[in-house]
Amino acid sequence: MPVLRTTRSALLWCTLLLLGCPGSTQLCPEATVTLDPVEIPSGLSETDLFVEVSNPSPENGLTVMTETTAVSGKITDPRAHATTYACAFDVSGSVEICVNATYVDGDGGPDAGVPESEDPSVSPSYQYLGKPHVRLSDPLDCSETRCTSVICPEDKNVCPVVSSLTVEPSPPMIVPEGGTATITVVAEDPDDNPEALVTTLSALHGTITDPNAFEATYACDRDVGGIIQICVLASDGVPSCDVEQCTTVRCPGEPLENTCPIIESLTADPNPISAGEDTTTVRVDAMDPDDFPQPLRTEFNSTGGAFKDRLASETTFVCGEPGPVEICVDVTDGAPECVENRCITVQCPSTVVVNLCPMLFVINGVPRIIPLGETTTMVETRGQDTDGLPFPLVLTLRAFWGSFSNEDNIAEPNNVVAQNATYICDRPGDVEVCVDATDGACVKTLCDVLTCPADVPTAP
Repeated sequence: MPVLRTTRSALLWCTLLLLGCPGSTQLCPEATVTLDPVEIPSGLSETDLFVEVSNPSPENGLTVMTETTAVSGKITDPRAHATTYACAFDVSGSVEICVNATYVDGDGGPDAGVPESEDPSVSPSYQYLGKPHVRLSDPLDCSETRCTSVICPEDKNVCPVVSSLTVEPSPPMIVPEGGTATITVVAEDPDDNPEALVTTLSALHGTITDPNAFEATYACDRDVGGIIQICVLASDGVPSCDVEQCTTVRCPGEPLENTCPIIESLTADPNPISAGEDTTTVRVDAMDPDDFPQPLRTEFNSTGGAFKDRLASETTFVCGEPGPVEICVDVTDGAPECVENRCITVQCPSTVVVNLCPMLFVINGVPRIIPLGETTTMVETRGQDTDGLPFPLVLTLRAFWGSFSNEDNIAEPNNVVAQNATYICDRPGDVEVCVDATDGACVKTLCDVLTCPADVPTAP
């Protein structure tokens, strides 16, 4: 990199144009974070979070991106300018919240949209921001971080609990033709805070006399028979605390051509997770009344952790960050209109260390161009997961066509995982091969193009 010398003339330009000199932060974007309220009242856990942005150089054509972080607890959308913050259940008192502001190009990437110098002697690390003869650091390396604090209460909001939801008559008994069923809800809000408990009954078909009552009457839809799902949603005014539980009733008459799956419950035990621990067992109870058109399939997902087996109905969840984490499950029978979803909030303790995503270094075909008379080549991949959490790093190869052998993951020092697999052509021409690296919570992907020789026979 050329040596940048600051002359008296350059200093004068820096002063007059208020652009700052190399190393100056005057042109960096700034952001401040405010909270309302700053001191969260006793019995509550959340506060509104707002980010205000200042862009000192709008003429540079770059966008200001912000990211808000907290020492503990959960920010709903770290890149939003208006979002919410929720305290970790085991933390009270002052919690530091910081916002970082930096420039990105118009597409959000780190390289495009940077004005280039017309002087070939100027390193790409220095740019002319539309001002002749004034150099300053690459604005994409320009960022500022500012912090504030929020006060978390010792006593936080306790979510409602649904002890039971029952229907009489219950399956396999059928509601009499023209008759009704009785729905009974047993639910409570341990702290009756921040709002009074509200329970709301709903049914996929049929009618409920008083949806907000603890005991209500259900009448079947004359045009829809078979198993019908009935659910109750208990809320204390905080969406992340909403609790839903479902049951079924059997109505007379013919069922619809396809009956969608029914999620009866989604639970996590323990919840909250004790300090020093980072796992809980999540379980979904679901059914498909007609087992049509495909067998029932469940899949867990979360942005704040990982699952030992996300396709199992019961599995282990490992926290990936401290604070409240949303866990969801999708249940389907294969019909596009029959994807049912349910979510719960799991409280991960403040002792959880934020997960570090794996690094994926390389995917190489050796050789990339396979010579005539050959049908295979070695594919080398290398990745590393520095923290080894939440699950061991796994490398998985895939290709548009052809196949792999010898795909074993080889453990090397410093949590490095390697593959020396064999790719087998089944037709001539170019083929893209990719490797996915995952630690259970994050996925990284790299791809390469291999060329199979013209004399490879095309697969039937």
